[in-house]
Amino acid sequence: MKKHSVTALLLAVLICLGMLSGCGSQQAAPAADASAAEEAAVSAAEAAPEAAAAAPEAETSAAEDAEPVDEEAEGWEYEPIEYPLTEDEVTLDYWLIWELSADTKYSDINEHVVIDELAEATGVRLNILAQSQAAGQTNTDLMIASGDYPDLIGGFNYSTGMDAAIDDEVVLDIKEMIPEFAPDYYKYLIEDNQKLWKSVQTDEGSIGAFVVVGTEPDVSDGNMVFQFMLDELGFKVEDLRTMADYEEFLTAAKSKYDMASPLYLPGDFMLDGDALANAYGVSLKIDAITGDLPWTVRDGEVQFGYLQDGFEEYVTLMNSWYQKGLIDSDTASHPTEYRNEDQIGLIANKEIAVFNRGAGLIDLFANISGEKVVPAYFPTVNEGEQLHVGGPDDTVSGETGLVITTGCDDVELAMMFCNYLYTDEFYIPSNYGVEGETYDMVGGEPQFQEWVYSTPGRTFSSVMMDYQLFTQVDANVETPGMSEAALSCDPVWSSNLDNEWNYPDAAAMTIDESDQYTQRAGDIVALCQEYTAKFITGEIPLSEISNFQEQIRTTGIEDCIEAKQSAYDRYMSRD
Repeated sequence: MKKHSVTALLLAVLICLGMLSGCGSQQAAPAADASAAEEAAVSAAEAAPEAAAAAPEAETSAAEDAEPVDEEAEGWEYEPIEYPLTEDEVTLDYWLIWELSADTKYSDINEHVVIDELAEATGVRLNILAQSQAAGQTNTDLMIASGDYPDLIGGFNYSTGMDAAIDDEVVLDIKEMIPEFAPDYYKYLIEDNQKLWKSVQTDEGSIGAFVVVGTEPDVSDGNMVFQFMLDELGFKVEDLRTMADYEEFLTAAKSKYDMASPLYLPGDFMLDGDALANAYGVSLKIDAITGDLPWTVRDGEVQFGYLQDGFEEYVTLMNSWYQKGLIDSDTASHPTEYRNEDQIGLIANKEIAVFNRGAGLIDLFANISGEKVVPAYFPTVNEGEQLHVGGPDDTVSGETGLVITTGCDDVELAMMFCNYLYTDEFYIPSNYGVEGETYDMVGGEPQFQEWVYSTPGRTFSSVMMDYQLFTQVDANVETPGMSEAALSCDPVWSSNLDNEWNYPDAAAMTIDESDQYTQRAGDIVALCQEYTAKFITGEIPLSEISNFQEQIRTTGIEDCIEAKQSAYDRYMSRD
């Protein structure tokens, strides 16, 4: 680790004090982990052990045939780097917030099999400076404040943004070096009409991070129904395509089964992923964890759904369904967070007809209810329409990722090492582990060995933590052992759903814009949640919607829109 100047130290101390006062955000743990609740549910519902994940059909090494649009990319030709990089092994210090699982086979993360594999392949041995989840952010802040930086930091996230991290001489701007010293990474960035190249840049045109790239993620959450209800009520899944179809099915279910809640909604009256609301072209789901407001972009204009016509259309229909008893009269008391346990009980007792949860839970629901559960299509207003709100978010952003610090003495070597994480040679093992131990190649495709997902007392995720450490090209591996029902969810949910109007995560606000935004967002969230519930339950008449929208404006939503629009415009203007 390299010591930096007194000036840099003073700057870093000021940054650190800001972080310790609550400005900082937590660094993300490596992708091998999964939600604890989802893991437990999937483990409990484990079925069909012969089903294993297949590798994606797309080429794994990005695009030799890409059609980049800028002049620099047009004159660039891919030249692979020869590995290993050195005859004599070289060590790079790597700072990482990471904890081994409780049942791991290692006593020290530096014993990890991937460390040895990377050293043999590249000639570079990583010295992992692992920090616990509990103390990791504090230790990271203190390390940055000291000015004594390792060569590499994983999951780096600077409280004042990547531009500030580069200006403060903590992180190196690697943009100009990427085409030559990280050609495999560069291929991923330019292959889809420069989309990722734009996303990983900062507003100042710098690139400081190696980010996770890969295949398009599945639609992981969606609507579900009981197969026996479809059969007894004379419906097929294919019949539930429009909001009118849903109403007909919910009405029939209420009549036959005397349900209090044919459609289960959380306490904010919004399904995850904006299912149902997205039929009207709006995003209305306020993030239950962060409390952030929902945004969309249409024809370059940032829009706030509660001010759009689609909000009135959505609450008008939900009000109608509420009055007809298709929604529980006690909905306002339901939890708003994802892990709403009351819904589990209703599913177990078959007291709801349509519900929304993750694909990994569909087998659990079948087990606890004793009935087959199947995915249902996201409804539209008119048959055959495409939904542009929802679906997998584009989460690639250059604000966080693997960075090379100014403490690195051999930047070119570090660049070429990081590039190896994006090569064909590392793609499969980074996602599937060690050939012959965790997976075998079957018909040219990797297939997990059964013990990986069927070992008593261990989850699939905890096992794979012993064989995965860096996954910079995410193959979106499906958890093996899932039933056909679970595997069928994405094809149904994604059939008429894209994310064309989703606000890009890579559009970052400045510090001043963030201050302007956060000063107003909390009051706006409270207003939206209060009035939405009262409109739907009839406590406030629908004729008051325009007055509600005017109240949002007086609370400062225009300032929030301005901040989000400016961030979006800067994002779109990146080269």
